[in-house]
Amino acid sequence: MPSPDKNVFEDQYLVRYLVGALPAEEADRLDQLSVVDDDFAWRLREIENDLVDSYVRSELNGETLARFKAFYMATARRRQKVQFAEGLRQLKAANANAAATSNKLNESRAPFWGAFSLSRPAPQFGIAFAALVMMLMAGYLLVQNAHLRHEVQDARAQYASSDQRARNLENELKQQLSKTETPKSPTADIGQLKTVSLLLPPPTRGLSSLQTVTVRPHTDLVLLLLTLESAKFPRYRVTVRDPATNTVVWQSSELEAGSVGDSKAVSAGLPAHLLQERNYIAEVAGLPKAGGKRIVGNYPFHVALK
Repeated sequence: MPSPDKNVFEDQYLVRYLVGALPAEEADRLDQLSVVDDDFAWRLREIENDLVDSYVRSELNGETLARFKAFYMATARRRQKVQFAEGLRQLKAANANAAATSNKLNESRAPFWGAFSLSRPAPQFGIAFAALVMMLMAGYLLVQNAHLRHEVQDARAQYASSDQRARNLENELKQQLSKTETPKSPTADIGQLKTVSLLLPPPTRGLSSLQTVTVRPHTDLVLLLLTLESAKFPRYRVTVRDPATNTVVWQSSELEAGSVGDSKAVSAGLPAHLLQERNYIAEVAGLPKAGGKRIVGNYPFHVALK
């Protein structure tokens, strides 16, 4: 309910407004306030973001969950917002799983000094042997410290680039979803729509393994993260082709390069229903300010339908 200050409201009151649980007269008042009061509009946006995050994390229940599905997701803009939040959650979960796997591998390494026998050496070699062991242990610890510092730097770079990747993905998702949005009933469960992602390294001249992205039923978008050798163009365009017929399956709008760790990359989200089980090529073209385009790389990948 409102506080003594007529323009300050409790969080739960604003949640009820967002899910359509307020009387029409109160909802109309908040509609007008969100247009004329910038501070209120910013706070309402924060409450809405928290509400969407709670939904994709399955934290809503009861009447709030039912009204969220029936009222909040009745518009295409709000469904797109929930779809992006779900895609970002899956991407963060994949990064967390990769980090956990790396930590397990590090923990499983046997201690270096375990290879040494601790049996008593002959007296004439005792001092020399002890000195040798101490030198080897000191060298090992220096190498391990350097390795750990490198891993920490990589982790920091990865997390520092996550916000930039999120902004790039959000722009691309909004553009593509606005083109491919199909009417859905107000009670459609957006949780059934899924997003899969594929990170492709810069193309090489030699032979390289063909990476596969698995598209399952109800998958909504396939996110391609295309790593660049250099980012010297202000804009890029991604074109997905069927190499068997050289036909264009999908083409993005103009995109900006973002950061992925220490590298630059272009992110593109294409509708999953356009893809079949076969090989594809993602062609990345740089768009100079003077006009025209220059092909900077072709990224082959395989789609598997499950």
